Amino acid sequence: MGEAQVFRGLLKSFSLHDGYGFISCPLLSDAFGLDVYVHQAKLPNSSFVGCLVEFTIRISSRGQPQATCVAVLQDSAEELEEAAKMINKGFLKFAEDTSQFAIVLDKKKGNHRLGIDVDIAHGSALLVDAVKGGLVKEWNKQHPQLQVRKGDCIVEVNGITGDAQTVLKECQNSQRLNMRVLRSKQEQQNPGLERSVLPTLYVVTWNVLAGAATNPHLFPDVDPTILRASRRRAQAAAALAYLSPDVICLQEVDCPLEELGLGQEYESYSAQRQDGRCDRCVIAWNKERLEIGPAGCRTILFDHHPPPAAFECDAAHTETGNVGLAVELRVRSDPGKRAITVATTHLSWEPHKMDVRAWQLHQFFNMVSSHGGPRILFCGDLNSQPGTQPHQFLAQGCGLVSAYSDSEAYALTKSNAHACRGGFAAMVDYIWYSPKWFSIRKRLELPSAESLKTNSGTGPNARAAQQAPVPTVLSQSWPSDHFVLAALLELTNPVMDDWDFD
Repeated sequence: MGEAQVFRGLLKSFSLHDGYGFISCPLLSDAFGLDVYVHQAKLPNSSFVGCLVEFTIRISSRGQPQATCVAVLQDSAEELEEAAKMINKGFLKFAEDTSQFAIVLDKKKGNHRLGIDVDIAHGSALLVDAVKGGLVKEWNKQHPQLQVRKGDCIVEVNGITGDAQTVLKECQNSQRLNMRVLRSKQEQQNPGLERSVLPTLYVVTWNVLAGAATNPHLFPDVDPTILRASRRRAQAAAALAYLSPDVICLQEVDCPLEELGLGQEYESYSAQRQDGRCDRCVIAWNKERLEIGPAGCRTILFDHHPPPAAFECDAAHTETGNVGLAVELRVRSDPGKRAITVATTHLSWEPHKMDVRAWQLHQFFNMVSSHGGPRILFCGDLNSQPGTQPHQFLAQGCGLVSAYSDSEAYALTKSNAHACRGGFAAMVDYIWYSPKWFSIRKRLELPSAESLKTNSGTGPNARAAQQAPVPTVLSQSWPSDHFVLAALLELTNPVMDDWDFD
């Protein structure tokens, strides 16, 4: 009897619950008209959905192919290097013009006064002479990182630009004002407090997508060959190396950090998910710039903190295996050695578990706020859109500010198979910070649904693109269904007692 023929294919799907999966092999698919069945016992421990495998087959009593002698094939160094080169750097761009920002004022909310004095002598824009109160003062209070100040210019209102008189009339006649403000050159050049010498912190947060979550059934519009974990990890490493942040908060990590490019220059802590789940949350920091603070690290296992009956959570679905992680850090160059608490988490994802997410976040923030001082950076995948209970809890109950607060109405941080039934595209990832202690110098751009549709070529023209579904961001040039969020933050508060909240 001759040697059994060896075939090559892709582990297309696998269910730990059912104990079997299927291998996609074009040659055998042509011969039998279906994928190859593989039992759990035949799969090596190193196998994962999306990996390349070699195998032999036996034919079942029903005439169907079943895999035997399965071996995982590793991507070559050349293949991984080529994949890394394909990373879409368009998703890794900081805003080119950080001197402009957008604000939204709504007269319908009771206060019809803008509360600013303007000069139209500039001809094309409204020069702000003074901020006296009204809607602008309310905006400044709620958005400390996007305050309108004397010397700024209002260059656009509701799409109208180019003529100061017309812009002014739009301000007077419209109830809702979408404004674009140009920061004064004096403010850009001399923003006060000798900002150039103040300590900064460059932070990134990213859900890198665990291999267990890359079942082709969840991504039916994605080529299964790009789901290979080794390939995606090489691209994630390339993206993180390109950004080169001080602090990295990651979710759904299921591999050694070295595979994500985080070598000896970084120190880290991690929190492993429970009940046999293979992924974890990670906080890593550049040890040349940062050092661990006195409070060290602390983790929370949400399943160990069931909600009380009064919290209106359904106890039957509160166990999710989710975790949170907080680390106290200090910038080595900061003479005041001010402690900064960096926290990250990945909350429950199921749509019907909003009450569980709210409880998890409540418990986690209580832990974070008691872990160190008041300088808090809170990052992660909250699986909660703007306006939901968890989002409102951080913004209103905790006094934190979202680094993307002005763009949350249109920005996306996740797009998952939206071109197919059951898809999802929304903002669910965040960087939150304590506004008393931090201000933003710059941040990474996030796409809108419209820009994703237009740039992906889903429609031949603007009208078709507008009606097309949002494409899945996981692709040949991007390794996750989440985008990276990044912000350069500045410690703006003078050194004082950490517990002075006045």
